Amino acid sequence: MGGIGAEEYAARQEAMRRLAAREGFHGVVAWSRGGSAQDRYADVHHLTGFYQHRPFVPDVPGHWRARGHAAVVLPVDAPPMPSNGHAARTGAYGEGHPARTWAFGEGHARVPAMLITDAGALQEPRPMAQVRVAADLVDALAEQIRAWIRPGRVALIGCESMAASWWCRLRSVLPGHELVCADELAWEARRIKSPAELDLLRASGALGVRAMAAARDAAEPGATEADVAAAAVAEIVRAGGAYYGMGISSGTESHTFAASGPAPYSADRRLAAGDLLRIDLYGSVHGYLFELARTWVVGEEPTTEQRRLLDAVRDSVLAGIDLLRPGRPFGEVARRCQEVFERSAFAAHHGLPEAEMHGVWGHGLGLSFEPPWIIEDGPHAGERAEAGMCLALERRLAVHSIGGAGYEDDVIVGDDGPELTTA
Repeated sequence: MGGIGAEEYAARQEAMRRLAAREGFHGVVAWSRGGSAQDRYADVHHLTGFYQHRPFVPDVPGHWRARGHAAVVLPVDAPPMPSNGHAARTGAYGEGHPARTWAFGEGHARVPAMLITDAGALQEPRPMAQVRVAADLVDALAEQIRAWIRPGRVALIGCESMAASWWCRLRSVLPGHELVCADELAWEARRIKSPAELDLLRASGALGVRAMAAARDAAEPGATEADVAAAAVAEIVRAGGAYYGMGISSGTESHTFAASGPAPYSADRRLAAGDLLRIDLYGSVHGYLFELARTWVVGEEPTTEQRRLLDAVRDSVLAGIDLLRPGRPFGEVARRCQEVFERSAFAAHHGLPEAEMHGVWGHGLGLSFEPPWIIEDGPHAGERAEAGMCLALERRLAVHSIGGAGYEDDVIVGDDGPELTTA
């Protein structure tokens, strides 16, 4: 299951049931999108190991609804038990798939999870859940909630990928169930990574470093931004990782994040010696993300002004990483980053330009970009680092007269201090 074993998925489901029960919910619905989008897949994937690869297409009444999405139904209490004593489900699997019953046997949690998808045939390893295939995911989800979760409050995680029309449909056909947005349960469940997750994050960070090195090797005078991007993407795909996205800019446009069109790179802009080239690059290994940013000067040594810019973003981030130990408040980490930046030669000559991330110096990292947010004054400033967290610390500056630069590293908080996965 992508490096995560069946026992760990079962433990995650049990932990989510406990979190839901603590907050007075009768069950949990995890809703995620797929379509190889690499975002908003985390909630279903975390509980079952399943990723929906079908692309999203608009609803066609009478044929399909919410295509390219997936749902998990997780009751807090056991669903109705058939006479044989096993939790079971009989359901239609669509045309060509006969109805069948799944016995949730020994060795797994007492209360099963149901995965609802429009993918009719699944490769091994199969998801850690019973599987229901349906063309209309919304009505199938409503039926499953009605059958498995007693009336009352139901936690919905993955709210941002639930379309308003689908939400309204669920509310109209489930008058006895109150769907409540509860994404904070997912954040809490994923906050501390297991040893298996940490190993995947290490592998992901190492792949990100190799992809960035391939991009740098391709960044020669005369190459295009697209050439550089292709080298990074090829390295990710060749290793079996998943490309997520990037922001790339260079030369007179290096102060921007990326091109304004669907492709974040230009196939026409050719690099010249002395150009600043900056890349934010993100991808995943078995769903676990790397996110790193680097900036360099093409074909020449940096000028004094370019060096000041590069040093300011790198040194301020590394100063914060050095503080990431269990018990350290995130507000203190952000303050250290800001202090080092304010003492930089760049700040001495150019002042303090407005931050590109509105004062945020980083965030949690795992199956998504997630809390906690590393900020000096904000909702997570008083929270403290814990062993087993993975965080991304970053800073990007954009000064039109000089250019733009960014630096970002991923780090695991260990018992003895920070462990860079993107060194």
